[in-house]
Amino acid sequence: MSARENDLNPNTYIGLSFPLRRDINNDFALTKNSLQQSRHNLRNLLLTQVGERVGQPEFGSRLRELCFEQQNDELPIRLEEEVRRATGVWLPYINIQEVNTLTEEGDKNKIFVEVKFSTTLNPQTMESITLDASYGAALVVGSDGLQYRR
Repeated sequence: MSARENDLNPNTYIGLSFPLRRDINNDFALTKNSLQQSRHNLRNLLLTQVGERVGQPEFGSRLRELCFEQQNDELPIRLEEEVRRATGVWLPYINIQEVNTLTEEGDKNKIFVEVKFSTTLNPQTMESITLDASYGAALVVGSDGLQYRR
């Protein structure tokens, strides 16, 4: 069965939803299509520090580390480079379209990284995740309106 057929089949699950949690029908909440799973995979990759994952010490990104560096004109460029580097190595099926560095109104020291992307399976559909990399929490907002904090 192809990935596109799996996405269209309402009885097929693609992978685990993160953060891990129980849902009504399963021991763990599961994703229903490859776009949902891509969102979870990208968020997991970018919020995992290099060296943090047991058995795969190269997996992850330096995103949180960069968010604690001096805020200047180069920081958004360095954050974008890191998002593109990590994604290119670990999730080559994700096409990064845009990376934006945002600050919170009233707290210019808090940095959010917004990543707009598509996948090779569905290149015409644009998705977006917004990460609060400075604290390791994430506000994830998908095109389906799903919102949650990690």
